Amino acid sequence: MCAAVEPKADDAKLAMPKLDKPGAGLPFVEWAVAKYIIFPQRFKNSSKEKALTDFAEQSDKILKLASGLSSEQLIERRLIARLQGLEDSSRFWSVAMTLDHLTIVGNLMCHVVVELAKGNNALKVVGTAEVKPAAAADAARSIEEFEEMTERFLCEAGAANIDVQAKVTHPHSWFGPLNAYQWLVFAAPHQSIHRKQIEAIMARL
Repeated sequence: MCAAVEPKADDAKLAMPKLDKPGAGLPFVEWAVAKYIIFPQRFKNSSKEKALTDFAEQSDKILKLASGLSSEQLIERRLIARLQGLEDSSRFWSVAMTLDHLTIVGNLMCHVVVELAKGNNALKVVGTAEVKPAAAADAARSIEEFEEMTERFLCEAGAANIDVQAKVTHPHSWFGPLNAYQWLVFAAPHQSIHRKQIEAIMARL
């Protein structure tokens, strides 16, 4: 596997760089380590309460980062080096686009957690290519909708009756079948990956 090349400062504003197609996924070794080592350990060592706390903490960090930017900075796209857990196709986003993606995914994951906790697994399978944000993100709306998603997630997932050993699952497009507890635990690491993405974008503004 070739190492990612750090883009030069002069490359930060490239228009439509050539990237992998959305949904291409992660490098095989990175995917395998996440699927068979990292996430099984997190599922074993977490709890409903810890998962919710971790999610809230990551959202708070993201909001503090975004709130310190101007409207113009929020919508400026920047090319960053690929981060662990981030698809190549997601390397040329703005902070507002990243917030929009987190809102889309957060709302979907909340729905999955709540429905699986009820025993319902008749849910649409959504691929990574379907949760990419639109390029024309609105700065103020992106922050507001991210805040609303966070509140909804903590309220509705927090009220769900989560069974750690539940057999009712819904497939993640990369990591296969997950039950309500596993989806809940998965939510904070997803926030963390994109919080690091926001930090990388901000470093290039």
